[in-house]
Amino acid sequence: MMEAGGARKHSGQALIETAITIPVLLTLLLSFLLAMVVAQAYVDVDTATSLAAAAAVAAPANNDALSSEFAQKTYGGTLRRSSYLEPGSLDNCGGYTAGGTVTCTGHATVFLSRTPMAILQPLDSNWRVDIQATATGYSSFYRSK
Repeated sequence: MMEAGGARKHSGQALIETAITIPVLLTLLLSFLLAMVVAQAYVDVDTATSLAAAAAVAAPANNDALSSEFAQKTYGGTLRRSSYLEPGSLDNCGGYTAGGTVTCTGHATVFLSRTPMAILQPLDSNWRVDIQATATGYSSFYRSK
């Protein structure tokens, strides 16, 4: 339809373009946030596993129980700061002998259903990602025991 002066009337076009664009942009934004949450969770699990391996080699040599206890407490304490990241098992961590190394494998679960990104998958109330990280702890060359 033509208005006076030759200009066309586009009364609803902007509204339709906005109605299409806003959901797409929100989905992209939440997807980027989702990737960042998972990446940060992996960094947290990797850090906790590295600290657990370092704690295991800080225990007295040939004391498997104490080495494992140091590692478990460090791992669990490091990951208990967010509501969406739950620590899992810490495998093969302990058993430090003088001059040796300790390799730990940490497992954790990121519960994405507890984050604002849960609206991307509204029908899954248990939306989660399992994460695993491995780290090796080395003792000091100058340590005697």
